[in-house]
Amino acid sequence: MIGLSLALCISAFGSLCLGMPRHFEQVFKRKPHPWQQRTLRLLGWGLLGLAIVPAIHALGPSVGLALWASALTIGALLQGLLLTYRPGLVVPLSLLAPLLALPLLAT
Repeated sequence: MIGLSLALCISAFGSLCLGMPRHFEQVFKRKPHPWQQRTLRLLGWGLLGLAIVPAIHALGPSVGLALWASALTIGALLQGLLLTYRPGLVVPLSLLAPLLALPLLAT
């Protein structure tokens, strides 16, 4: 559950980054349409809200929210580093992170 929360935060920050014109252009080499910006931002905020659920479910509300805050920090740092050094990896990592965390649910 903790890995899923982190994976959702990574995907959320990827969507929020791509919802900004500067970062979208950095990754895709073109300007985004306004509907793309709006969709990516809504998706990012929705994923951040969804990332709270596994954290609270695994450890309860007090520790779960602290864990979620830690996952937010790690996700934001990872996406910031990717945008700085490897912008082409933002989209693949954002799409694959939740899929790679699904096997962790079985444990």
